[in-house]
Amino acid sequence: MTKRFILLGILQVIFIPILFAQSIQIDRLEPENWWAGFENPNLQLLVYGPDISDARVTIDYPGVRLLNSVVAENPNYLFLNLVLSEDVEPGNVPIVFRKGDEELTHSYPLYARSAIPNRAQGFDASDVIYLLMPDRFANGDPSNDNIPGMLEQTDRNEEFGRHGGDLKGVRDNLAYMQDLGMTAVWLNPIFENDMAPNYAIGAGFYHGYAATDMYRVDRRFGSNQEFVDLVSEAQRMGMKVIMDMIHNHVGTEHWFIKDMPFSDWVHDQSEYGNTNYRTSAIMDPYASDRDLNSMVKGWFVDEMPDLDQRNEFLATYLIQNTLWWIEYSGIDGIRMDTHPYPYKEYMAEWTRRVLEEFPDFNIVGEAWMPNVATTAYWQYDFIGGQGYNSFLPSVTDFPLFYAMTQAFNEDFGWDTGIMRLYYILSQDFLYTDPMLNVIFFDNHDLTRYFTSVGEDVSKFQMGLAFLLTTRGIPQIYYGTEILMAGGSNDPDKRRDFPGGWQEDPINAFTREGRVELGTALDLPVQQNFEYLRRLVRWRNETPVIHHGELTHFVPENNVYVYFRHDEENTVMVMINANREAQTLDMTRFEEQLHGFTSAREITSERDFPRIDQITVPGRKAMIFELIR
Repeated sequence: MTKRFILLGILQVIFIPILFAQSIQIDRLEPENWWAGFENPNLQLLVYGPDISDARVTIDYPGVRLLNSVVAENPNYLFLNLVLSEDVEPGNVPIVFRKGDEELTHSYPLYARSAIPNRAQGFDASDVIYLLMPDRFANGDPSNDNIPGMLEQTDRNEEFGRHGGDLKGVRDNLAYMQDLGMTAVWLNPIFENDMAPNYAIGAGFYHGYAATDMYRVDRRFGSNQEFVDLVSEAQRMGMKVIMDMIHNHVGTEHWFIKDMPFSDWVHDQSEYGNTNYRTSAIMDPYASDRDLNSMVKGWFVDEMPDLDQRNEFLATYLIQNTLWWIEYSGIDGIRMDTHPYPYKEYMAEWTRRVLEEFPDFNIVGEAWMPNVATTAYWQYDFIGGQGYNSFLPSVTDFPLFYAMTQAFNEDFGWDTGIMRLYYILSQDFLYTDPMLNVIFFDNHDLTRYFTSVGEDVSKFQMGLAFLLTTRGIPQIYYGTEILMAGGSNDPDKRRDFPGGWQEDPINAFTREGRVELGTALDLPVQQNFEYLRRLVRWRNETPVIHHGELTHFVPENNVYVYFRHDEENTVMVMINANREAQTLDMTRFEEQLHGFTSAREITSERDFPRIDQITVPGRKAMIFELIR
């Protein structure tokens, strides 16, 4: 072999790896698109690909300026900070990546913001929210039950496993929810949760709280477009959609956890362990650093790495992800899971940014707190915040939840039984706006209310009447209407809705199915369905319940009486928690009854020509529209 060929061979060996090293590959660019016209002109793009940090980036598009490119600790990441001018036109922005002599142009879509009026419209006390877990509600498309390559497949025989419910199942039953009177639907998380289950320890991920891709609907639920179609259909029908989000943690299989851009992207579990779940430590003036760090920096569970929002790139990524979903899908509200667990300063900035761009929007933060003071701390402009403002409009009212689960199960006493409702509401002065509290007597994390009251239909309906007539935004958990029971463990309180699967022997989405279910369970299922439906539909048409003042009287003899009133209308609610009927002398309530001579009781549709004395049956709630 001549020296010339030997030299050529050496050059080839050297040159080929150099070409490979210079090749440009982009595996992810997030967010995948953006919109012109946001209040905040800044846009951060996360670019991910092998050694992408070696690339030089240029952008030449009117109204778009590349402020800088930031190289992460991990060479597979590059963060591009862009500034969009007020007059930037929608179009495809060419982002040019160069490595040596190689060049790759990525066409980045910049859209005009939607002008459709009934998007991102928020929710308030005029709404009744129907909460459902997509995997356990209805399987509208069995073809997506099992996706090749995903780490968990569908198995209805496994109580901790996926059962196959999906977005089409939700959309197929929007008319059912609408007929029930629901004005908003809250879906537990729909993001991809491609996690390997461990059923032996109860670790399944059908619930959606261990995201592995925050820009993608889980394919076992459907597609991004199917979610957009669901939102559009619900809004066309006059209903709203609330999306469940989590910024405290993701799943261990999340793509950016498996190859993190920065070492401080998540908290170090080896140092902080798992959280102590003591949310009060955040505002406790005597909290130790150890307890506070455990609360904020500890992992929720081993499968859910705890995000460190002090990393400015992560914080921006999460905020933009939220804005992207709102503009992309048109959702009307967000329920933020584990709201107090991340850094509270981050959560305040996230909320501020969302409401800056979508002023009519609403967010409810899951503030699972033990009492009114620690719950009220998380609502905007809290009087005792010591300079902290969460900007959060709505909070989950766990203190009222605890009161409702005890009120009808205890004997009447100084501070027990139905008195608990009175005492909790008497502390409303701590809330900035208690009318914005989301109120409930159960949800996907709690024992079902029907089980909490010992499957006593009378107690159950008293609680339901209170929920739908007191102040706040009521939330109904799917299956409440058919007396669904369930204990405190995860799968039991998240049972499949009967009739949501083609093979189900009983379809409770129909009247005939509910009658059949009631016969099988020896329970008044259809009667309860009609009771709830009548109450909700009446509530929808009664603005005084939405925004009227609340005046209540200290319960006497285990009877609680309160009024919802405005300048035009007054509704009187009487709840008798005794087994025996109680006849009330109405002169005690003269300040609210003055000028009214008769009433109509809405649950029985019975007229009361006189209201000077009323007898309330045992374990019964009566709701009166007062008539002058």
